[in-house]
Amino acid sequence: MFTISKENFDIFNNQKEKQIEFGKKYQRRAKRIELEDRVVIYIKDISKWIMTATVSSKVKNIIKSNWKDESMDYKYKVDLNINRKLNEDSGIDASFIAPSLEYLKRWLPEHWKLGFSDSMHILSARDFNLIESEINRIN
Repeated sequence: MFTISKENFDIFNNQKEKQIEFGKKYQRRAKRIELEDRVVIYIKDISKWIMTATVSSKVKNIIKSNWKDESMDYKYKVDLNINRKLNEDSGIDASFIAPSLEYLKRWLPEHWKLGFSDSMHILSARDFNLIESEINRIN
């Protein structure tokens, strides 16, 4: 799962080639990304899952980032093929599903947002399938 800001999601939407960027801090996790991996995109500013996608490239180094975030040093990117995309109004409100995710079981249910503060998360198949099924149900 990739967690991004609304501002960066807007940049992502306007790109011809759909690419997700992430920082140097995520180098180890980035090495685990493989072609055809499935991902879900979470927009942290509105606490909604908005799309599922499939990774369509190996991790690449970035020379100049397109994204806005002074606190993050974006170093890597992957290309994505969008599978399902919801508009912001119909996005999946994470407050209903997040507390039941395996990924967040160590967080108190009322503090689940803290578990999504990083930009990249490795979800279990169960968690991913639950989120994806909700996105598919709406779309």
